[in-house]
Amino acid sequence: MLEGLIAALGWGVADFWGAVTGRRVGSLWTVVIAQTFTALAATVLVLAAGDSVTPVSTLLGVLFLNAVFSAAAYVTHYRALELGPVAVVSPIGATYALVGVVLAIVVLGERPSAVALAGGVITVVGVMLTSTDLQKLRAGTHGMPPGLPWAVASAIGFGVGGFFLAYLSRHLGWVIGLWASRCAQLAGIAVVALVQRRDLGARLPARAGIVAALGVGLADLVGVIGYSYGASVGLVTIVLVASAVFPLIAVGLSVIYLGERPVANQYVGVVLVAAGLIVLGFG
Repeated sequence: MLEGLIAALGWGVADFWGAVTGRRVGSLWTVVIAQTFTALAATVLVLAAGDSVTPVSTLLGVLFLNAVFSAAAYVTHYRALELGPVAVVSPIGATYALVGVVLAIVVLGERPSAVALAGGVITVVGVMLTSTDLQKLRAGTHGMPPGLPWAVASAIGFGVGGFFLAYLSRHLGWVIGLWASRCAQLAGIAVVALVQRRDLGARLPARAGIVAALGVGLADLVGVIGYSYGASVGLVTIVLVASAVFPLIAVGLSVIYLGERPVANQYVGVVLVAAGLIVLGFG
């Protein structure tokens, strides 16, 4: 569970900073720069570890699926954050864990205890409450909020992509699994960037924008390292649920740096997340 919480920390910072950066340089540039950085960093990690990458050739089909779903998830997620509102994007994004948990149970045959499953449900519900203002959400239900379709697509993509990352980490070791996943994902993002090159414009972003996007990549790297290692040594279902608390980090940063004020249901959500994680720990 600890590794999942480390993943949540990294992804929460990446989520907050990605929203800020995406509105400055565009969501596609943010994804391209950030994920290029994570792929290069993962390559350095492999070289430092001295592990053989030969076993990767036995899982090319899984790598392809990981590339498709993960690339789509990142592109649609940052697009959703660019369009907003966060009150809609974040709670929907948190449901990715449920997608991954179902796959882990069906494909990997994991059998988390009833207590762990109950803790997982409580945690995810708490995350959804913490990451949204119910009054604003109700006010936006009269029409489709901007970014809603992108948020749904990203939740599905992250759930499936997260499962495949866990699968690769289990079968290849977390270092090689992480490297293979990042490289495959970058290839998928490159295809998207080529198709949508008009969104990139004719020039690179300004230096400040590039540095900001690199910061997103660094935070994301912390997240995927925590997640990959956790998935290689423990139950994927537990790591997935623990990592799903990342919106709390984004909300906390919004309160500290953007002066946002939590509403009543967000306080309730924090209590539920704490309770859910405690139950999950006992499971």
